[in-house]
Amino acid sequence: MTTPQARRPGRRLDLDVPSVLVDTAERMFGEGGVDAVSVRAVARDAGVAPAAVFYHFASKDDLVTAVVDRRGRAVSDEMRANLVALADSKQKTSVRDVIDAVLLPLVHVIDDDPVAGLNWMKVVDWLGVTRDAAFYEAQDIEPGITALFATCVRRATGRRSQKIGRRYGIAMFGMLHALARADLYGYGGAVGPSGLDSDWVEQLAVFTAGGLEAP
Repeated sequence: MTTPQARRPGRRLDLDVPSVLVDTAERMFGEGGVDAVSVRAVARDAGVAPAAVFYHFASKDDLVTAVVDRRGRAVSDEMRANLVALADSKQKTSVRDVIDAVLLPLVHVIDDDPVAGLNWMKVVDWLGVTRDAAFYEAQDIEPGITALFATCVRRATGRRSQKIGRRYGIAMFGMLHALARADLYGYGGAVGPSGLDSDWVEQLAVFTAGGLEAP
C-alpha cells in the first residue's frame, strides 16, 4: 500500500485560483452580504491562503468587481442591444417593451443558474443601492444604459418631465431589488430549482410598466 504524498505548501497549481475565488466570493457575498464577508473568509472557504487573493486581486473591491463583471458584462451588452433596437425601431414602442428590454436579461441570469445567478443578483443589488462604482462601470460604454432607458421611455409615453424622470431609477432598481429578493417569502418565494416563476416575472413587468405609465 502506497502512502499518499503530502502536498507541499505553496501556490496551488491544481486550481484555477481566480475562478475559484470569484465562485466562492459570489456565493459568500450573496449569502452573507458584501460588507459582512472578509477577504480572509473567502480565502479560507476557497481553500487558499489570504495572500493568494491579493496575488490575483489587489483589493476586496477588485474581487467584488470581478464578481460583478463575470456575468454583468454580458447582461449589460444584452440590455444595451435591446434598448438600441427599440430606440432605432420605426415601429411604435410600448413601455412594456422597454421594461422587457431591461428585465429579461436579468431574468435569464437566474433562470440559467438559480443558485449562483441569484447570489450574483444580490451582490449587484447591494452595489446599486450603495452607489458602488463597480455597478456603474459597465454603463461607461456609450450609449449608457440609463440614458437609453430614459430615451425609450420618453418615446413610449410621449412625455418628458422631472416627475416622470424620477421614476426611471425607481423602475430599474425596483426590478433589480425584487429579483434579488425573489427567494424570500415576502416577495412570493418566486425562485425554485428551475428558475423564476414566469407569472411572478410577468406581474413584476406589469407593475413596473404601470408605474411609468401613470399620470
